[in-house]
Amino acid sequence: MNAGWALMGNWVLFSGLLAWNHLRVRRVRREQGLAEERPSIRDARSMQGLALEGLAFVVAFMFRQPSGAAGGTSRVLSILFGIAAVAMLFFALRHLGLEWRIKAVVTEDHKLVKTGPYAIVRHPVFAALLCLLLATVLLITRPWAAAVAVGVYLLGTEIRVRAEDGLLERRFGKEFREYRAAVAAYLPYLR
Repeated sequence: MNAGWALMGNWVLFSGLLAWNHLRVRRVRREQGLAEERPSIRDARSMQGLALEGLAFVVAFMFRQPSGAAGGTSRVLSILFGIAAVAMLFFALRHLGLEWRIKAVVTEDHKLVKTGPYAIVRHPVFAALLCLLLATVLLITRPWAAAVAVGVYLLGTEIRVRAEDGLLERRFGKEFREYRAAVAAYLPYLR
């Protein structure tokens, strides 16, 4: 399998899943008469974290290594991380259902999802994005820029995790605190 084509395919699948799910959730919420943007609580820091995550991907694509420079191990790992990214995203979106939002928002009808990948990590979409970033940097990014991209991504994700966890704790209280104590944020086994 050609690692470059695999990476491109994973990007297409990942982006397609996000777009399809976003449109599906908006349509279903509209059909059911559920409010889309009348949140009970919101945290703007989440968008700052999202901007840093986006910057990480810009760095990954800007500082490319010469074509074919990635070794065999990097190519195999890129393929595996790409597959993991798409699979994680698919199952996360499936279990998240109508709770999907791009912004950190907790609505009045919000439900705390703890099933499927949410039983392993509280933020599997962030884990999936990290896998997609790793698939990318392993294959196309200069090593120093790969380190910068991953560091910037982790900083942005930490901001988003804190913002979203704070909102969920305000909304669900003890139930969320118990969930947070039992389940890692976005990297299994790491709190």
